[in-house]
Amino acid sequence: MQKKCTVSPADQFPMVVVEHLVKRFGSFNALNDINLNVAKGEKIVLCGPSGSGKSTLIRCINHIERHDSGRIVVDGTELTDRIGDINSVRCEVGMAFQSFNLFPHLSVIENCMLAPMKVRGLPRAEAHGRAMTLLRKVRIHDQAKKYPAQLSGGQQQRVAIARALCMQPKIMLFDEPTSALDPEMVKEVLDTMVELAQEGMTMVCVTHEMSFAREVADRVVFMDRGSIVEEGDPSTFFSAPNTERAKAFLNQIIH
Repeated sequence: MQKKCTVSPADQFPMVVVEHLVKRFGSFNALNDINLNVAKGEKIVLCGPSGSGKSTLIRCINHIERHDSGRIVVDGTELTDRIGDINSVRCEVGMAFQSFNLFPHLSVIENCMLAPMKVRGLPRAEAHGRAMTLLRKVRIHDQAKKYPAQLSGGQQQRVAIARALCMQPKIMLFDEPTSALDPEMVKEVLDTMVELAQEGMTMVCVTHEMSFAREVADRVVFMDRGSIVEEGDPSTFFSAPNTERAKAFLNQIIH
């Protein structure tokens, strides 16, 4: 992997502000009083055991999950239940899921063109040009006319990333984008994410790929049982975690 791109002081204003966030599923508290700022251009890696609330947090940032209390502000727009606020935020936030979520009845190029045309109002020719540019960026342009079922998992995930980028988002959210992939396909997706990080994209990534966290993240946020237990720069977090819970987690996943 290449060396990470450091956030400059001039870019240190929050693109995402999360304040006292609470999310419940029935009587279960999935998120407990979460507070997190993400600066413009910053790369955040969320890590922790399964069920710690990592995916729920980023799904709340994109309003896929509705939070119960607290505030989320994305690029100056506070997320409320108003459709206008939700749509405004979703236009600026791209997301890559672990299950790809491509439309199976549309070709690769059609998957990438749909949202810019329907949401941004882009003319078809311009949407096609943008889509091809971004498919080249993720090195999958030669598969543009194929359908998702004809692609490998790694190829599908790169298409999903290209599709999100076609909306020209200011922030990218990644929800364990390599967890559903065979080991040999992981690198091609991580390479794409590294390139985005190098170009200064603001990113919040849920991942267990600790090599990616070490080399790309500006900050690692460790979660457990719906709370942020510890956060810090990767070198400190991996070499000298402050909490016993983080130490136990790292001992389990790093050999």
